[in-house]
Amino acid sequence: MKVNKKISSLAFKGRGLFWGLFAAGILIFPGEFDVSRFMVGLLLVLAGQMLRFWAAGFIPKYRTEVIGAPVLITWGPYSWVRNPLYAGNALMGLGWSLMVSWGWVGAFVIAFLLLYSLIVIPAEEDFLAEKFGAEYADYKRVVPALFPWPRRGFPPASANEKPFDAKRAREEEIYSIRVNIVVTLVIVARLFFL
Repeated sequence: MKVNKKISSLAFKGRGLFWGLFAAGILIFPGEFDVSRFMVGLLLVLAGQMLRFWAAGFIPKYRTEVIGAPVLITWGPYSWVRNPLYAGNALMGLGWSLMVSWGWVGAFVIAFLLLYSLIVIPAEEDFLAEKFGAEYADYKRVVPALFPWPRRGFPPASANEKPFDAKRAREEEIYSIRVNIVVTLVIVARLFFL
């Protein structure tokens, strides 16, 4: 699916702003507290952050304002899903939504699908298809976009494969970890204190 370049560029640059808007929305439209829903949500938030951390340890600097990729990463979490950073975002957002209310879950899913699945991911895939050609087409054929099933196998081993780099993961993910903590604290404050 071809995406308008101006729209995709704007969406890619503002993809992090999505979480700030989400937190602001929670402050304005709070939910209700339910301990079991809150705990399941918190577990999803932690799982999403762990997935993001794992993915960040395999790729070069990714916090950019333009789509780019020096190599096609097909190992680590990228052998399970093509977009593990966004899958982590989906888990975190779903977790935060669940912590607040079922209504927020529906709103989040719709917003996430519109932004990521219809704009950001297709724009990135267009870039990767142009840059890596048949190699990306083969990878895309076997590895699902966001959810590990259904799948058609695993990608072949890559000559570019490098091991997990915890230092790079920490450096790249410190921003997400901070956002994760702030949004979670906003939710806790709004549910319990405000």
